[in-house]
Amino acid sequence: MPQHSVVLESPWKRIKLGPPSVKFNEDVARCRAHPRTRQYLPFLPEVVTAEDIQHRMETRAEDPKIMDFYIFLTEDNSTEKFAGNTGYFNIDHTHASCEVGIVVSPDIHGKSIATETFYVLLQYIFEEQGFHRATFETGADNVPMQRWFENVAGIRKEGERKECWKADGRYFDVMSYAVLDWEWKGRVKSSLAKRLNAI
Repeated sequence: MPQHSVVLESPWKRIKLGPPSVKFNEDVARCRAHPRTRQYLPFLPEVVTAEDIQHRMETRAEDPKIMDFYIFLTEDNSTEKFAGNTGYFNIDHTHASCEVGIVVSPDIHGKSIATETFYVLLQYIFEEQGFHRATFETGADNVPMQRWFENVAGIRKEGERKECWKADGRYFDVMSYAVLDWEWKGRVKSSLAKRLNAI
């Protein structure tokens, strides 16, 4: 199955979301294996090759419950730079729900890329695709991400899943968050826009 052709552009014009492409396999491999990425996603492998990413990309494109995007950052009003990957998965059309994830390239952390990416992606999920519920998971040790959910986006914490992720023979606790369509329209969307307008 070929990749989708959906392209989503940010109102702030800094980022664009597009379909996965083979020409960014090396970038994705470096991003996923980077120590800063693996700090809070310990189940990711230490070594990732372009071939690994190609296989992953092809396999996920075949799965109707996954919708992947690559993040591109516009620099100097023209040049587009690979900035990470995002998307939604565990798609359940019966209950109109999905799970959302993101990995931002470590060299551009701290530039509100995640905020802008989630604004664009959640707008698509709720306003164009008609989902009712989107969930998120982050490691219990990933305090910066938890603060972002709670203080920047105003996304609800729903619980803690004990020993949910396994890596290197150890189990890690996971924090679960969720947003409903009416929460997105009534609070979360404006919270993210306020942060982005202040950049």
